[in-house]
Amino acid sequence: MIRGNLDGLHLGDLLHWLELGGQTGRLTLADEIGERRLDFLHGRIVYVSSTVPEERLATWLARDGLLPATSVRRLLASAMLRQELFTDALLAERAITETALGASLTVLAELMVGRILDSSELRFELDPGHVIREPSGLYLSLTPSRLLLDSARRMDESKGSRTTSPSPALPLDEDAVESFFWQLVQQGIPSDDPVDGDQLNALHDIIRNVMASLAQWLASSTGLVPQPADHGEVMAAALQTTGNVRLFGLPQSTWNLMVLACSIRSPELSPPMGLTAVDDFAASLDLWPELTDAKKWQRGPAGTLDRLTRRVAIVWSRGAAAAAEVLGVDPGVAQLAAHLITVPTDLVLWVLAALPVPHQGIRRTLLTELPRRIGAGLGHLADFPQDLCLVLQGDVPTKLGTCLHVSRSLIPSAAVWPMTVPNDEAVLEFATPEQLQKAATAARQAVEGRFP
Repeated sequence: MIRGNLDGLHLGDLLHWLELGGQTGRLTLADEIGERRLDFLHGRIVYVSSTVPEERLATWLARDGLLPATSVRRLLASAMLRQELFTDALLAERAITETALGASLTVLAELMVGRILDSSELRFELDPGHVIREPSGLYLSLTPSRLLLDSARRMDESKGSRTTSPSPALPLDEDAVESFFWQLVQQGIPSDDPVDGDQLNALHDIIRNVMASLAQWLASSTGLVPQPADHGEVMAAALQTTGNVRLFGLPQSTWNLMVLACSIRSPELSPPMGLTAVDDFAASLDLWPELTDAKKWQRGPAGTLDRLTRRVAIVWSRGAAAAAEVLGVDPGVAQLAAHLITVPTDLVLWVLAALPVPHQGIRRTLLTELPRRIGAGLGHLADFPQDLCLVLQGDVPTKLGTCLHVSRSLIPSAAVWPMTVPNDEAVLEFATPEQLQKAATAARQAVEGRFP
Protein backbone atom coordinates (compact mmCIF):
# COMPACT_ATOMS: atom_id res chain seq x y z
CA MET A 1 0.00 0.00 0.00
CA ILE A 2 1.35 3.40 -1.02
CA ARG A 3 -0.31 6.59 0.22
CA GLY A 4 0.46 10.27 0.49
CA ASN A 5 -0.48 13.77 -0.65
CA LEU A 6 0.03 15.44 -4.02
CA ASP A 7 -1.28 18.30 -6.18
CA GLY A 8 -2.83 18.27 -9.64
CA LEU A 9 0.52 18.75 -11.37
CA HIS A 10 2.14 15.73 -9.75
CA LEU A 11 -0.95 13.60 -10.33
CA GLY A 12 0.14 13.43 -13.96
CA ASP A 13 3.53 12.03 -12.90
CA LEU A 14 1.84 9.36 -10.80
CA LEU A 15 -0.51 8.32 -13.62
CA HIS A 16 2.37 8.16 -16.13
CA TRP A 17 4.35 5.97 -13.73
CA LEU A 18 1.42 3.57 -13.41
CA GLU A 19 1.06 3.43 -17.19
CA LEU A 20 4.73 3.03 -18.09
CA GLY A 21 5.31 0.51 -15.31
CA GLY A 22 2.34 -1.62 -16.38
CA GLN A 23 0.97 -1.46 -12.83
CA THR A 24 -2.14 -3.27 -11.59
CA GLY A 25 -4.20 -2.10 -8.61
CA ARG A 26 -6.71 0.49 -7.40
CA LEU A 27 -5.74 4.15 -7.19
CA THR A 28 -8.00 6.14 -4.86
CA LEU A 29 -7.85 9.93 -5.09
CA ALA A 30 -9.59 11.92 -2.35
CA ASP A 31 -10.19 15.64 -1.91
CA GLU A 32 -12.70 17.65 0.12
CA ILE A 33 -15.50 16.62 -2.25
CA GLY A 34 -15.13 12.85 -2.18
CA GLU A 35 -13.21 9.87 -3.53
CA ARG A 36 -12.54 8.86 -7.12
CA ARG A 37 -11.19 5.40 -7.89
CA LEU A 38 -9.23 4.34 -10.97
CA ASP A 39 -8.74 0.60 -11.50
CA PHE A 40 -5.51 -0.23 -13.35
CA LEU A 41 -4.81 -3.50 -15.14
CA HIS A 42 -1.26 -3.74 -16.55
CA GLY A 43 -1.02 0.04 -16.85
CA ARG A 44 -4.42 0.52 -18.50
CA ILE A 45 -7.50 2.02 -16.80
CA VAL A 46 -10.30 -0.56 -16.96
CA TYR A 47 -12.87 1.05 -14.66
CA VAL A 48 -13.60 4.29 -12.82
CA SER A 49 -15.97 5.06 -9.95
CA SER A 50 -16.75 7.93 -7.59
CA THR A 51 -18.43 8.60 -4.25
CA VAL A 52 -19.60 12.01 -5.54
CA PRO A 53 -23.32 11.52 -6.36
CA GLU A 54 -23.34 13.42 -9.67
CA GLU A 55 -20.26 11.51 -10.85
CA ARG A 56 -21.75 8.04 -10.50
CA LEU A 57 -22.35 5.96 -13.61
CA ALA A 58 -26.08 5.43 -12.94
CA THR A 59 -26.67 9.18 -12.57
CA TRP A 60 -24.61 9.80 -15.71
CA LEU A 61 -26.63 7.32 -17.78
CA ALA A 62 -29.95 8.75 -16.60
CA ARG A 63 -28.82 12.35 -17.11
CA ASP A 64 -27.73 11.73 -20.68
CA GLY A 65 -30.99 9.93 -21.47
CA LEU A 66 -29.21 6.73 -22.46
CA LEU A 67 -31.68 4.79 -20.31
CA PRO A 68 -34.92 5.70 -18.50
CA ALA A 69 -34.13 6.77 -14.95
CA THR A 70 -36.54 4.23 -13.43
CA SER A 71 -34.85 1.38 -15.35
CA VAL A 72 -31.40 2.55 -14.26
CA ARG A 73 -32.49 2.64 -10.61
CA ARG A 74 -34.04 -0.83 -10.75
CA LEU A 75 -30.95 -2.38 -12.35
CA LEU A 76 -28.63 -0.60 -9.92
CA ALA A 77 -30.73 -1.69 -6.92
CA SER A 78 -30.58 -5.30 -8.08
CA ALA A 79 -26.80 -5.13 -8.57
CA MET A 80 -26.27 -3.52 -5.15
CA LEU A 81 -28.37 -6.12 -3.32
CA ARG A 82 -26.59 -8.96 -5.12
CA GLN A 83 -23.18 -7.29 -4.72
CA GLU A 84 -22.61 -7.49 -8.46
CA LEU A 85 -20.98 -5.01 -10.83
CA PHE A 86 -23.49 -2.53 -12.17
CA THR A 87 -21.88 -2.73 -15.62
CA ASP A 88 -22.39 -6.51 -15.63
CA ALA A 89 -26.06 -6.04 -14.77
CA LEU A 90 -26.50 -3.48 -17.57
CA LEU A 91 -24.90 -5.73 -20.18
CA ALA A 92 -26.61 -8.91 -18.95
CA GLU A 93 -30.01 -7.21 -19.35
CA ARG A 94 -28.91 -5.79 -22.74
CA ALA A 95 -30.01 -2.41 -21.44
CA ILE A 96 -27.18 -0.69 -23.29
CA THR A 97 -24.59 -1.66 -25.88
CA GLU A 98 -20.97 -2.25 -24.91
CA THR A 99 -19.90 0.60 -27.19
CA ALA A 100 -22.30 3.12 -25.67
CA LEU A 101 -21.43 2.05 -22.12
CA GLY A 102 -17.68 2.29 -22.79
CA ALA A 103 -18.09 5.74 -24.34
CA SER A 104 -20.16 6.97 -21.38
CA LEU A 105 -17.60 5.67 -18.87
CA THR A 106 -14.80 7.35 -20.81
CA VAL A 107 -16.50 10.76 -20.73
CA LEU A 108 -17.29 10.27 -17.04
CA ALA A 109 -13.63 9.46 -16.33
CA GLU A 110 -12.59 12.68 -18.11
CA LEU A 111 -15.00 14.71 -15.98
CA MET A 112 -13.77 13.11 -12.76
CA VAL A 113 -10.09 13.56 -13.50
CA GLY A 114 -10.71 17.11 -14.72
CA ARG A 115 -12.19 18.00 -11.34
CA ILE A 116 -9.35 16.23 -9.57
CA LEU A 117 -6.79 18.27 -11.52
CA ASP A 118 -8.48 21.39 -10.19
CA SER A 119 -7.98 20.29 -6.55
CA SER A 120 -5.38 22.17 -4.52
CA GLU A 121 -4.42 19.05 -2.56
CA LEU A 122 -5.16 15.38 -3.05
CA ARG A 123 -4.76 12.37 -0.83
CA PHE A 124 -3.91 9.28 -2.79
CA GLU A 125 -3.73 5.59 -1.98
CA LEU A 126 -2.46 2.92 -4.31
CA ASP A 127 -3.47 -0.62 -3.40
CA PRO A 128 -1.64 -3.09 -5.65
CA GLY A 129 -3.30 -5.95 -3.78
CA HIS A 130 -6.83 -4.91 -4.73
CA VAL A 131 -8.31 -7.55 -7.01
CA ILE A 132 -8.88 -5.96 -10.41
CA ARG A 133 -10.93 -7.59 -13.09
CA GLU A 134 -12.05 -6.06 -16.33
CA PRO A 135 -15.87 -5.87 -16.48
CA SER A 136 -17.04 -8.64 -18.78
CA GLY A 137 -17.82 -7.46 -22.29
CA LEU A 138 -16.53 -3.96 -21.62
CA TYR A 139 -13.27 -2.57 -22.97
CA LEU A 140 -12.14 0.96 -22.17
CA SER A 141 -9.55 2.34 -24.53
CA LEU A 142 -8.38 4.63 -21.76
CA THR A 143 -4.69 5.30 -21.17
CA PRO A 144 -3.56 7.77 -18.48
CA SER A 145 -1.86 9.98 -21.11
CA ARG A 146 -5.02 10.36 -23.18
CA LEU A 147 -7.15 10.76 -20.06
CA LEU A 148 -5.03 13.64 -18.75
CA LEU A 149 -5.15 15.50 -22.09
CA ASP A 150 -8.91 15.07 -22.55
CA SER A 151 -9.59 15.92 -18.90
CA ALA A 152 -7.58 19.13 -19.11
CA ARG A 153 -9.50 20.10 -22.26
CA ARG A 154 -12.84 19.33 -20.63
CA MET A 155 -11.85 21.32 -17.54
CA ASP A 156 -11.07 24.38 -19.69
CA GLU A 157 -14.46 24.08 -21.40
CA SER A 158 -16.41 23.86 -18.14
CA LYS A 159 -14.72 26.40 -15.86
CA GLY A 160 -16.84 27.27 -12.85
CA SER A 161 -18.88 24.04 -12.89
CA ARG A 162 -16.86 22.24 -10.26
CA THR A 163 -18.75 20.75 -7.32
CA THR A 164 -17.94 22.69 -4.17
CA SER A 165 -19.94 21.05 -1.40
CA PRO A 166 -17.68 19.19 1.06
CA SER A 167 -18.52 15.61 1.96
CA PRO A 168 -18.39 14.09 5.45
CA ALA A 169 -16.10 11.09 5.14
CA LEU A 170 -16.60 7.75 6.84
CA PRO A 171 -14.00 7.66 9.66
CA LEU A 172 -12.77 4.20 8.69
CA ASP A 173 -9.44 4.64 6.92
CA GLU A 174 -6.16 4.24 8.81
CA ASP A 175 -5.43 7.93 9.35
CA ALA A 176 -9.01 8.69 10.44
CA VAL A 177 -8.99 5.80 12.92
CA GLU A 178 -5.77 7.06 14.52
CA SER A 179 -7.08 10.59 14.79
CA PHE A 180 -10.40 9.36 16.17
CA PHE A 181 -8.71 7.19 18.80
CA TRP A 182 -6.75 10.12 20.25
CA GLN A 183 -9.91 12.21 20.34
CA LEU A 184 -11.55 9.42 22.32
CA VAL A 185 -8.62 9.41 24.73
CA GLN A 186 -8.78 13.17 25.16
CA GLN A 187 -12.52 13.22 25.79
CA GLY A 188 -13.04 9.86 27.50
CA ILE A 189 -10.13 9.55 29.94
CA PRO A 190 -10.23 12.12 32.75
CA SER A 191 -6.97 13.73 33.80
CA ASP A 192 -7.47 12.62 37.40
CA ASP A 193 -7.81 8.96 36.40
CA PRO A 194 -5.19 8.28 33.70
CA VAL A 195 -4.42 4.84 32.21
CA ASP A 196 -0.95 3.35 31.90
CA GLY A 197 0.82 2.47 28.67
CA ASP A 198 -0.30 -1.16 28.57
CA GLN A 199 -3.93 -0.18 29.10
CA LEU A 200 -3.66 2.48 26.41
CA ASN A 201 -2.20 -0.01 23.93
CA ALA A 202 -4.98 -2.48 24.70
CA LEU A 203 -7.64 0.20 24.17
CA HIS A 204 -5.94 1.20 20.92
CA ASP A 205 -6.14 -2.37 19.63
CA ILE A 206 -9.81 -2.70 20.61
CA ILE A 207 -10.81 0.55 18.89
CA ARG A 208 -8.91 -0.44 15.74
CA ASN A 209 -10.75 -3.80 15.73
CA VAL A 210 -14.10 -2.06 16.23
CA MET A 211 -13.43 0.28 13.30
CA ALA A 212 -12.11 -2.57 11.13
CA SER A 213 -15.30 -4.58 11.77
CA LEU A 214 -17.42 -1.61 10.73
CA ALA A 215 -15.24 -1.00 7.68
CA GLN A 216 -15.67 -4.61 6.59
CA TRP A 217 -19.41 -4.02 6.31
CA LEU A 218 -19.57 -0.43 5.18
CA ALA A 219 -16.51 0.64 3.22
CA SER A 220 -17.29 -1.40 0.10
CA SER A 221 -20.99 -0.51 -0.16
CA THR A 222 -22.77 2.67 -1.18
CA GLY A 223 -24.43 3.17 2.18
CA LEU A 224 -26.13 -0.21 2.67
CA VAL A 225 -26.03 -1.62 6.20
CA PRO A 226 -26.33 -5.17 7.59
CA GLN A 227 -29.82 -5.97 8.79
CA PRO A 228 -31.33 -8.55 11.17
CA ALA A 229 -32.38 -11.77 9.46
CA ASP A 230 -35.94 -11.44 10.70
CA HIS A 231 -36.46 -8.27 8.62
CA GLY A 232 -36.63 -10.44 5.51
CA GLU A 233 -38.95 -12.89 7.28
CA VAL A 234 -41.30 -10.08 8.35
CA MET A 235 -41.43 -8.66 4.82
CA ALA A 236 -41.96 -12.11 3.26
CA ALA A 237 -44.81 -12.89 5.70
CA ALA A 238 -46.49 -9.55 4.93
CA LEU A 239 -46.27 -10.23 1.20
CA GLN A 240 -47.93 -13.62 1.64
CA THR A 241 -50.79 -12.36 3.81
CA THR A 242 -51.57 -8.89 2.41
CA GLY A 243 -49.42 -8.48 -0.68
CA ASN A 244 -47.96 -5.28 0.81
CA VAL A 245 -45.08 -4.48 3.15
CA ARG A 246 -45.10 -1.81 5.85
CA LEU A 247 -41.63 -0.82 6.96
CA PHE A 248 -42.79 0.60 10.29
CA GLY A 249 -40.55 -0.96 12.95
CA LEU A 250 -37.92 -2.19 10.45
CA PRO A 251 -35.25 0.53 10.65
CA GLN A 252 -32.38 -1.25 8.89
CA SER A 253 -34.59 -2.31 5.96
CA THR A 254 -35.96 1.23 5.80
CA TRP A 255 -32.39 2.56 5.65
CA ASN A 256 -31.39 0.17 2.87
CA LEU A 257 -34.46 0.97 0.80
CA MET A 258 -33.72 4.68 1.19
CA VAL A 259 -30.19 3.99 -0.10
CA LEU A 260 -31.62 2.24 -3.16
CA ALA A 261 -34.17 5.02 -3.69
CA CYS A 262 -31.48 7.73 -3.58
CA SER A 263 -28.91 5.78 -5.62
CA ILE A 264 -29.16 8.03 -8.68
CA ARG A 265 -29.81 11.75 -9.14
CA SER A 266 -32.41 12.56 -11.76
CA PRO A 267 -35.08 15.25 -12.14
CA GLU A 268 -37.46 12.39 -13.00
CA LEU A 269 -37.03 10.73 -9.60
CA SER A 270 -37.82 12.46 -6.33
CA PRO A 271 -36.39 10.86 -3.17
CA PRO A 272 -39.10 9.46 -0.88
CA MET A 273 -39.78 11.88 1.97
CA GLY A 274 -41.88 9.86 4.38
CA LEU A 275 -42.16 6.29 5.61
CA THR A 276 -45.22 5.60 3.43
CA ALA A 277 -43.33 6.92 0.41
CA VAL A 278 -40.55 4.40 1.11
CA ASP A 279 -43.22 1.66 1.36
CA ASP A 280 -44.49 2.71 -2.09
CA PHE A 281 -40.96 2.77 -3.52
CA ALA A 282 -40.31 -0.75 -2.22
CA ALA A 283 -43.47 -1.97 -3.93
CA SER A 284 -42.36 -0.37 -7.22
CA LEU A 285 -38.96 -2.08 -7.26
CA ASP A 286 -40.21 -5.54 -8.23
CA LEU A 287 -37.19 -6.98 -6.41
CA TRP A 288 -38.86 -8.84 -3.55
CA PRO A 289 -36.68 -11.99 -3.83
CA GLU A 290 -33.56 -9.83 -3.39
CA LEU A 291 -35.14 -7.74 -0.62
CA THR A 292 -36.57 -10.59 1.46
CA ASP A 293 -33.69 -13.02 0.98
CA ALA A 294 -30.71 -10.67 0.88
CA LYS A 295 -28.43 -13.03 2.82
CA LYS A 296 -25.36 -11.02 1.86
CA TRP A 297 -26.75 -8.17 3.95
CA GLN A 298 -27.93 -10.23 6.92
CA ARG A 299 -25.98 -10.02 10.16
CA GLY A 300 -25.51 -12.56 12.92
CA PRO A 301 -28.06 -13.06 15.69
CA ALA A 302 -28.39 -10.19 18.17
CA GLY A 303 -31.79 -10.86 19.70
CA THR A 304 -31.72 -8.37 22.58
CA LEU A 305 -30.26 -5.57 20.48
CA ASP A 306 -32.58 -6.29 17.54
CA ARG A 307 -35.62 -6.07 19.80
CA LEU A 308 -34.35 -2.91 21.47
CA THR A 309 -33.62 -1.11 18.18
CA ARG A 310 -36.99 -2.08 16.76
CA ARG A 311 -38.78 -0.85 19.88
CA VAL A 312 -36.81 2.43 19.85
CA ALA A 313 -37.72 3.01 16.18
CA ILE A 314 -41.41 2.42 16.91
CA VAL A 315 -41.59 4.57 20.04
CA TRP A 316 -39.49 7.37 18.58
CA SER A 317 -41.53 7.35 15.36
CA ARG A 318 -44.84 7.66 17.19
CA GLY A 319 -43.57 10.40 19.47
CA ALA A 320 -41.86 12.35 16.69
CA ALA A 321 -44.92 12.13 14.41
CA ALA A 322 -47.16 13.52 17.17
CA ALA A 323 -44.69 16.34 17.89
CA ALA A 324 -44.44 17.06 14.16
CA GLU A 325 -48.17 17.71 13.89
CA VAL A 326 -47.84 20.39 16.57
CA LEU A 327 -44.70 21.99 15.11
CA GLY A 328 -45.78 22.05 11.47
CA VAL A 329 -43.65 19.20 10.11
CA ASP A 330 -44.87 16.31 7.95
CA PRO A 331 -45.46 13.42 10.40
CA GLY A 332 -44.42 10.86 7.76
CA VAL A 333 -41.05 12.55 7.37
CA ALA A 334 -40.62 12.56 11.15
CA GLN A 335 -41.39 8.83 11.23
CA LEU A 336 -38.84 8.18 8.49
CA ALA A 337 -36.18 10.26 10.25
CA ALA A 338 -36.81 8.41 13.53
CA HIS A 339 -36.21 5.07 11.80
CA LEU A 340 -33.02 6.27 10.10
CA ILE A 341 -31.48 7.90 13.19
CA THR A 342 -31.50 4.61 15.11
CA VAL A 343 -29.40 2.75 12.53
CA PRO A 344 -25.87 4.17 13.09
CA THR A 345 -26.12 3.64 16.87
CA ASP A 346 -27.48 0.13 16.32
CA LEU A 347 -24.46 -0.61 14.09
CA VAL A 348 -22.00 0.51 16.74
CA LEU A 349 -23.82 -1.38 19.54
CA TRP A 350 -23.84 -4.50 17.38
CA VAL A 351 -20.07 -4.38 16.91
CA LEU A 352 -19.49 -3.55 20.59
CA ALA A 353 -21.47 -6.65 21.59
CA ALA A 354 -18.70 -8.74 20.00
CA LEU A 355 -15.82 -6.37 20.80
CA PRO A 356 -16.60 -4.81 24.18
CA VAL A 357 -14.67 -1.73 25.29
CA PRO A 358 -13.75 -2.18 28.99
CA HIS A 359 -13.03 1.48 29.76
CA GLN A 360 -16.32 3.17 30.67
CA GLY A 361 -15.27 6.69 29.62
CA ILE A 362 -13.94 5.55 26.23
CA ARG A 363 -17.06 3.45 25.64
CA ARG A 364 -19.37 6.34 26.54
CA THR A 365 -17.48 8.76 24.27
CA LEU A 366 -17.40 6.18 21.47
CA LEU A 367 -21.19 5.80 21.65
CA THR A 368 -21.60 9.57 21.58
CA GLU A 369 -19.21 10.34 18.73
CA LEU A 370 -19.03 7.35 16.38
CA PRO A 371 -22.73 6.92 15.43
CA ARG A 372 -22.97 10.60 14.51
CA ARG A 373 -19.87 10.38 12.30
CA ILE A 374 -20.98 7.16 10.66
CA GLY A 375 -24.49 8.52 10.13
CA ALA A 376 -23.18 11.72 8.54
CA GLY A 377 -20.77 9.80 6.28
CA LEU A 378 -23.27 7.14 5.21
CA GLY A 379 -26.05 9.69 4.70
CA HIS A 380 -23.86 11.72 2.36
CA LEU A 381 -22.57 8.60 0.59
CA ALA A 382 -26.15 7.44 -0.01
CA ASP A 383 -27.15 10.97 -1.12
CA PHE A 384 -30.04 11.25 1.34
CA PRO A 385 -32.08 14.48 1.18
CA GLN A 386 -30.46 17.33 3.08
CA ASP A 387 -33.09 17.48 5.85
CA LEU A 388 -32.36 13.85 6.73
CA CYS A 389 -28.58 14.33 6.48
CA LEU A 390 -28.73 17.26 8.92
CA VAL A 391 -30.63 15.13 11.43
CA LEU A 392 -28.00 12.38 11.12
CA GLN A 393 -25.20 14.89 11.63
CA GLY A 394 -26.95 16.48 14.60
CA ASP A 395 -24.75 19.58 14.64
CA VAL A 396 -27.17 21.95 12.86
CA PRO A 397 -30.58 22.69 14.41
CA THR A 398 -33.60 22.04 12.17
CA LYS A 399 -37.35 21.86 12.69
CA LEU A 400 -37.28 18.14 11.85
CA GLY A 401 -34.48 17.58 14.35
CA THR A 402 -36.55 19.47 16.94
CA CYS A 403 -39.46 17.03 16.50
CA LEU A 404 -37.14 14.10 17.20
CA HIS A 405 -35.47 15.88 20.09
CA VAL A 406 -38.79 16.60 21.80
CA SER A 407 -39.67 12.89 21.75
CA ARG A 408 -36.18 11.51 22.46
CA SER A 409 -36.70 11.28 26.23
CA LEU A 410 -39.57 8.81 25.66
CA ILE A 411 -37.46 6.10 24.07
CA PRO A 412 -35.83 3.23 26.01
CA SER A 413 -32.30 4.02 27.26
CA ALA A 414 -32.60 7.50 25.77
CA ALA A 415 -29.07 8.59 26.70
CA VAL A 416 -27.59 5.97 24.34
CA TRP A 417 -29.33 7.33 21.25
CA PRO A 418 -28.05 10.38 19.36
CA MET A 419 -29.02 14.01 19.68
CA THR A 420 -30.65 15.41 16.55
CA VAL A 421 -29.87 19.03 17.46
CA PRO A 422 -26.64 20.44 18.94
CA ASN A 423 -28.10 21.07 22.42
CA ASP A 424 -31.35 21.52 24.34
CA GLU A 425 -31.43 25.27 23.76
CA ALA A 426 -31.19 24.98 19.97
CA VAL A 427 -34.86 23.98 19.68
CA LEU A 428 -35.92 27.48 20.81
CA GLU A 429 -34.94 28.67 17.34
CA PHE A 430 -37.98 26.90 15.92
CA ALA A 431 -40.64 27.01 18.63
CA THR A 432 -41.65 28.86 21.76
CA PRO A 433 -41.45 27.11 25.15
CA GLU A 434 -45.24 26.78 25.09
CA GLN A 435 -45.22 25.13 21.66
CA LEU A 436 -42.43 22.78 22.73
CA GLN A 437 -44.39 21.83 25.84
CA LYS A 438 -47.48 21.15 23.73
CA ALA A 439 -45.41 19.04 21.31
CA ALA A 440 -43.85 17.07 24.18
CA THR A 441 -47.30 16.39 25.65
CA ALA A 442 -48.60 15.19 22.28
CA ALA A 443 -45.57 12.92 21.89
CA ARG A 444 -46.04 11.44 25.35
CA GLN A 445 -49.73 10.79 24.75
CA ALA A 446 -48.95 9.07 21.43
CA VAL A 447 -46.59 6.67 23.16
CA GLU A 448 -48.25 6.28 26.58
CA GLY A 449 -50.04 3.01 27.17
CA ARG A 450 -48.64 1.38 24.03
CA PHE A 451 -45.53 0.03 25.71
CA PRO A 452 -45.17 -1.08 29.35
